[in-house]
Amino acid sequence: MKNQGLGRADFYKLGKSEQGGFKKYSVVCLPRGMELFKLTAGEGQANARGQVSPWWASVKPFREDKLGAIGRYLAAKQQGVDLSVVTRIMAAVCIEWNDLDNYVQIKLTDDTMAFWGTHAPMPKFSDVQWAGNSWKGWQPGIQAFLARQALEKKLSHGAALPDVLEAGEAWQLYIPNLTDADIERGPVLPAHDMAVLGMAFGVVSPI
Repeated sequence: MKNQGLGRADFYKLGKSEQGGFKKYSVVCLPRGMELFKLTAGEGQANARGQVSPWWASVKPFREDKLGAIGRYLAAKQQGVDLSVVTRIMAAVCIEWNDLDNYVQIKLTDDTMAFWGTHAPMPKFSDVQWAGNSWKGWQPGIQAFLARQALEKKLSHGAALPDVLEAGEAWQLYIPNLTDADIERGPVLPAHDMAVLGMAFGVVSPI
């Protein structure tokens, strides 16, 4: 079993930014073969030490999360936006943190202990240079505003994002010490292409 013995006290061994990503949390056991997904820039490759991002969500509905990947996809389709927009709001991913341009799926190769909980709300822009209107001088203020608008429009494909990213109780997983040896890699799909995603999820006919 991966992370055997992981307990609630281990949560406080995480960095402050990791702890701050949760509104509430518990410790759960994820079964071998469980499929997980994330949206990210690139393909979610391991770093030089073989470590993989610890942040994931369940492909299928799991415990309190009644949506899974398909539920998020259907919510995006209903709202007339792509999966990256819904994921950014639900997962509270600040605009300058990650482009969220790819859907990455993996499968666990062993039972795995992990932290499970809800996303803490985050501002649309985390960096103080993007936040608020307290800039110095008129010209720098206009430039910052226009740059912020352009970046938001680019990453959301024109969709308007709320100033605070949150969507009720959206659930996430944090798996400490996850490496390439602990997973089987699945598809990597463009997160802005709702037709491709719909076919992969089996909710859109390829014909």
